Amino acid sequence: MNIIHIILESNLLNFVIVLGIIIFLIYKINLKQKLEKIRNNITDFVEESSNEKNISENELNEIKNKIKKLPQETDEIKKSAKNNVENISQKLENELEEKMSDIDNNTNRILNLETKKFKSKLTLILSETSINLAEENAINQLENNRDLHDKYIYEAINELDRIDL
Repeated sequence: MNIIHIILESNLLNFVIVLGIIIFLIYKINLKQKLEKIRNNITDFVEESSNEKNISENELNEIKNKIKKLPQETDEIKKSAKNNVENISQKLENELEEKMSDIDNNTNRILNLETKKFKSKLTLILSETSINLAEENAINQLENNRDLHDKYIYEAINELDRIDL
């Protein structure tokens, strides 16, 4: 009984009881499985972080490459814009010259038409005036020269005689 009494009074019994409770709790809580699960979660998190780091580094490298190429691309854009402006300018100059040529051609054509109209009117007026002058001249000659008057009358009669009815 002495041993039982020593065991009861010593901390050994308390230690064994606490140890038994801890083992029971570990077994009941399934601590090994939970620790494994936590370890797997941490491993997954580290791998995911590592993957994200690699992806971020790749994106950073791509951005750095793009930044290196940026001056060249800017120069290409400037050249392209300059070419476009020059092409548009040349096109506008060509169109302007074409329009000016069209306007000149239209002006010349209208001037020629107006000149023809004027010449036609002038010819008509001159013709009428010439006919009137010729008529006046013929009347004056016929009035002043009786022989000429008689000659035209005889010629007209002879022409009438030649007509067959």
